[in-house]
Amino acid sequence: MTVIDLHNHYIAPEVIDFLAREGRHYATRIVQRDGHRYFLIQEQAMRPIDGPISDAPARVTDMAREGITSQAISCVPFLMYPDIAADLGLAIAQVNNNAMAALGASDPEHFVPLASVPLQNPGAAARELERVAKQGLRGVEIPPKVLERQLDDVDFEVFWEAAESLGMAVCIHPFEAAPSGALARYFLGNLVGNLYDTGLAAALLIYGGVLERHPKLRIVLYHAGGTLPSLVGRLDMGYRLVPECRNAIPRPPSTYVSQFHFDIIAHNREMLSHLVSTYGASRFVIGSDYPLPAGLAHPVAVVRALGLGSDDEAKILGRNARGLLGLDLL
Repeated sequence: MTVIDLHNHYIAPEVIDFLAREGRHYATRIVQRDGHRYFLIQEQAMRPIDGPISDAPARVTDMAREGITSQAISCVPFLMYPDIAADLGLAIAQVNNNAMAALGASDPEHFVPLASVPLQNPGAAARELERVAKQGLRGVEIPPKVLERQLDDVDFEVFWEAAESLGMAVCIHPFEAAPSGALARYFLGNLVGNLYDTGLAAALLIYGGVLERHPKLRIVLYHAGGTLPSLVGRLDMGYRLVPECRNAIPRPPSTYVSQFHFDIIAHNREMLSHLVSTYGASRFVIGSDYPLPAGLAHPVAVVRALGLGSDDEAKILGRNARGLLGLDLL
């Protein structure tokens, strides 16, 4: 059986070398702690460098142990750098994408590469997406916003057009290196803020008409869809009662949810079971956040513990991901 992990992270050695040279331009530097290397971002957030996050052979060993046949690898989310100048964003995206393409070409059995793009310049992001599609990349990871610019802003249309026409899966992953206020406490930037940012982005894609204009977009909302599943009823209520909402799109928001896919990182079996029952197994893919500790150590076991029928289980384990990534067309 094909088992594809569609949410995991990899730091290519070429990216590490690039940031060792150019990190001052990205508010990122490499530090040593207890014999291990870390990225220090904005002098606040630390992210590991050593181990399987940057070691492809070690990943293959771990995949075999967990029964995963391939990973759709994406960069760690801070490497998307949505808050820097577009030329710097393009420079690191191209280093990352070239390295991802090389790894995918060297071991296509185990690795399906996803791109990063300088979304702060939507035209450049679209051109980079076109370039990497020719190198075999099957999707792209993007942030849920670019500073205060939201994904339904008209400037992003050129990017959505490119993603749709190229058949690229678009995986939305939040990250805030230095959250403020209450989100700076108790790791809540990750525990709460990430889910909120994803749900807000999804709501804007619906009400902003992006999904209406681009019905063939393939969008994956990491972390089990964030807050979107909890918002759907209220979004429909707004459509019934608020003229601004009703005039924005031609049908209720809940009818657009079928254009999203979710991963399984809910950290709650009952909630995940409810989501799969509500939206259908066809909408879910494996995600692990591997090799980060906030993810799922045994994602295949999480799926099997849901007690689904064999067909629905096979969809979540790999069949849905194959379709999203266009692997059935190769």
